[in-house]
Amino acid sequence: MERLTDEYMASCPRDDGLILRGHNMTRIETFVDAAFAFALTLLVISIDEIPRSPAQLVETARDIPAFLISALMIGQLWLVHVGWSRIYGLQDRVTVILSLSVVMLVLVFVYPLKLMLQAGIFYFSGGSLGANIMIDDGEWTDIDVSNMFLFAAAGVLSLALIVIGLYLNGLRHRESLRLTAHEAYLSWKRIASGAVVGVTAIFCGLAGLTLTGPLLPFAGLGYLSLFVTMPLASRVFRRFYPPPAAQNS
Repeated sequence: MERLTDEYMASCPRDDGLILRGHNMTRIETFVDAAFAFALTLLVISIDEIPRSPAQLVETARDIPAFLISALMIGQLWLVHVGWSRIYGLQDRVTVILSLSVVMLVLVFVYPLKLMLQAGIFYFSGGSLGANIMIDDGEWTDIDVSNMFLFAAAGVLSLALIVIGLYLNGLRHRESLRLTAHEAYLSWKRIASGAVVGVTAIFCGLAGLTLTGPLLPFAGLGYLSLFVTMPLASRVFRRFYPPPAAQNS
């Protein structure tokens, strides 16, 4: 890859200290955006029929929390890819492979994601919300639930590794892209965040393997620890890898 010219760098817009080298959308970005939009369409609450009575409407509304959480999670992943694309603007082979991998994983896991959220919300709300999928096709065994947690953990881990791969690929072209010290720092910080998500997925998968009985559903709650571990990891990262301004002071 050739080093970006001064003219191109000068033409790139800035946002909060970041140079937006990918401010013009590429074909791969357009494809990824369309795939994410399709994934959100698949999550639509009532995709096959319209409620025709107040009772059906209430039953459909019970599924709103699972839909919203699923949509927020997919939307957050889309924002991660958008943020990466705007900073790096890469179109090399590795970028194409990793971006297509994101699309395939999202489309594969969109229904299992909602399935898990429906079951979890139904279980922890005492049946007030969510869908009682556990008896739709016969009673689920501990092995069935454990396999569901393993499937989800594999998906989360794979997505975390893809995000890490995207940022590592960007850093690989650091000289050609003329990344600033601030941009390199943020890249390593986001790699560390991806590692935290990946490790959490591994532990949740292991919990799904080892927990049994009434404790088994709590294996999925392990992902809530990210609300604590992510800010903590950010503080630890800043301590051992200070921002460029702190390094120069």
